[in-house]
Amino acid sequence: MDRKTAFKYKGKEVILDEGNKGSYVAVLENILADPGKPWRAILRITGVYDYPDFSEELELAPPHLKANDRIECPGQRIKVLKHNFIYGYDESVTKALKVKWDKIQELNENTEIMLSTIQQELRRLHAEHLLFEESYVYYELVEKSGSSYIVDKDKGEILALDGCPFEFEVRSGDEWVPALHLDGTLFEFADGQQIRLKYGSLIRLNKSQFDPYKILINELEHPSLIALERGLQQLGIGHEHSVYCHNSLLLQMMDSFTRDTFSGVNFLSYASEKKQFVVQHHYERTYRKNDDDHTYDRFEFTSDSGERILTTYTTQFSGE
Repeated sequence: MDRKTAFKYKGKEVILDEGNKGSYVAVLENILADPGKPWRAILRITGVYDYPDFSEELELAPPHLKANDRIECPGQRIKVLKHNFIYGYDESVTKALKVKWDKIQELNENTEIMLSTIQQELRRLHAEHLLFEESYVYYELVEKSGSSYIVDKDKGEILALDGCPFEFEVRSGDEWVPALHLDGTLFEFADGQQIRLKYGSLIRLNKSQFDPYKILINELEHPSLIALERGLQQLGIGHEHSVYCHNSLLLQMMDSFTRDTFSGVNFLSYASEKKQFVVQHHYERTYRKNDDDHTYDRFEFTSDSGERILTTYTTQFSGE
C-alpha cells in the first residue's frame, strides 16, 4: 500500500501480509511517515485472514500474532481489505483453517487427476508396474533347522513362515500372483491351485499389510471375520471406514515368541460422514501343536448416537 492510500485507511481495518506466517486483519492505528523514508504502520491485530503455511516437516504452526497485539511494520506489507471483516479473532482462526482445508482438498483432487493421467500413459507404454514396485518387500525363501523362513533381501531380517498371517505374492510364469502359505514351501492361489517353491525363490509382500488393521483382519478366522463384518454392515459401514486400530494381540505376539496363550482387547474406530463408531474386540487365543486351536472373539459396537451391537464367535466354550 502506498503512503497516500494509507492515510485514507487510518483507523480502519487492513490486511497485514506476513508471508508464510499467514496474513492478519488489523486496525491501522497510526502512520509513521518521516520525510525521505519509507512509511511504516502501527497496527492492532483483530483477526486471522490466511492461516500460516505448513512447515517443511509438515507441522501446522499456530498464528504467531494474537488478538490486540500491536506491531510496527513496513508499509509495503499492508494491503487493502476489500470487504467488512465480520469475525472475532477466535472465529477467524477457525474460518482460516477451513479455507486452508478447502484449498488443500482442491489441490488433492487436481493431483489425483494428474496422477491418473500419468498412470494411464504408463499403462499405454506397458510400464505401469513401475508405480508399485516400492510398495513391496522382497524376500528369499530359505531353510533353517528343518523349517521354512523368508529373509528380507535388503535388511537381512528373517521371518518364520509358519502361522504368518500375510498374503504373499509368488511368481507364476511372468506374473506375480497372490498366494497364501500352507506349509513348508507350499503355497495356494485363490483358485485353489497349489505351487511348491524351491529354496532360493523370491516372494514378495505388499507393505500395506503391515498396517495393524489389515494384520488384524488377516489374523481373524473366517467365522470371526464374518461376525465383525455383520456388525459393521448393521451400522451401515465397512472396512473402508476404519480410521484407527490398536492391535494389542499383535503387540503381545511380537513381545513373546514362546507364549501360546493370548487374551486382551483390541480397540477399533470407524467414521462415516455423519457418525463415529468404536469397536471393542475381546479375544482369546490358545495355539496347540497336537490339537485344534482355541479361538474366541467378541465384538462390541457402539455408535456416537448410542446404538450398540454385539457379535461373537468361539471354537469352544469360553469363560466370558
